Amino acid sequence: MPAGYLAFSRACEPGERIVVAAVGDLLLHHELQIQATVAKQRFRVLWENVEDLLAAADLTYANLEVPLAAGVLRSGEEVADPGLVFDRKVYTAYPRFNVHPSLALDLVASGVDVVSTANNHALDRGPLGVDKTLAALATAKLRHTGTRARGKDGPWHAVTQAGSFTVAWLACTLHTNMIADEHGQVLRCFDSPTAVADAVRALARTPGIDAVIVTPHWGKEYAPTATKQQTEFARRWAEAGATAIVGNHPHVLQPWESLTTGDGREVLVAYSLGNFVSHQPELPKRSTAILYFGLGRAAKGPAFVTGAGYVPVHVRQTGEEFFAEAIDRVGGPADSRAHIVANFGAANLLAADKPIEVTPQCTPPRE
Repeated sequence: MPAGYLAFSRACEPGERIVVAAVGDLLLHHELQIQATVAKQRFRVLWENVEDLLAAADLTYANLEVPLAAGVLRSGEEVADPGLVFDRKVYTAYPRFNVHPSLALDLVASGVDVVSTANNHALDRGPLGVDKTLAALATAKLRHTGTRARGKDGPWHAVTQAGSFTVAWLACTLHTNMIADEHGQVLRCFDSPTAVADAVRALARTPGIDAVIVTPHWGKEYAPTATKQQTEFARRWAEAGATAIVGNHPHVLQPWESLTTGDGREVLVAYSLGNFVSHQPELPKRSTAILYFGLGRAAKGPAFVTGAGYVPVHVRQTGEEFFAEAIDRVGGPADSRAHIVANFGAANLLAADKPIEVTPQCTPPRE
């Protein structure tokens, strides 16, 4: 394989296989919300140029960085919902986001299977906003992880099926922008040094769960590398039984790596995938990737990572409109492509217009 290739030792083992896709933050600033309210495709207009790449995997994940709280003001007061408009009252952007719940339907229509709801904007519409967001996701049949409704003590994790694989997802957040979580609706990553690790360990030991993917909202915003806290907790969760860790929150890419645990497992860690769609035009903030990784399973034992790759993506701005695009399909921009490759390396780069193949070293290819 090429120099710098992020490889996994069990890539070519026989057994069942699936491919997982992951994207970064859905951070819908006001320009993007306005664009969606007038487009025939609604929110799908933002990522329609890469929609086929989302649907190419067996499971697809995104970080939902906004509440979907119909008829809820910034104060938390409930009012009549204005519908699919950006009225700057019910539906707002930074610093307190709220987006029309049709976003959930559009994500499902685009092939997204599961989202994180634990992030620093989870409480932007207060406790009622969390409840309404979860109701909107349930209506759309979009699985979520990291938050729960008031008065409920159900699991923080989500479970998805792909083929014969059962995959658990667990999200948590560093903080909630100093908004008090009065009803314990948001799972925190670091309030307890062991809570998330204990949850990962319990999931990894649960009969019928093949893989555990942790999706933390962590790190320092706009930092190009992971913090000591990120690397320490990645190790802790890997040792507890995580199969892969896919992070978000910094709004920029951070390099990935493979961690080998004490029992010999290889855990993929992508510290941050940056923004999937947003209005943050600076180079690091508009440069992102669709991450793909394979999961394999032998006759006995948990699922394991077989390989990983990525497709470079950037957010193009045309006037007041924004579009996620696969860079190699449109021939640029070169600066964005170079930035992405500097983070993930050239060896694992995938062609956007070819079948997704995360174990090219295997003969014949496994995926």
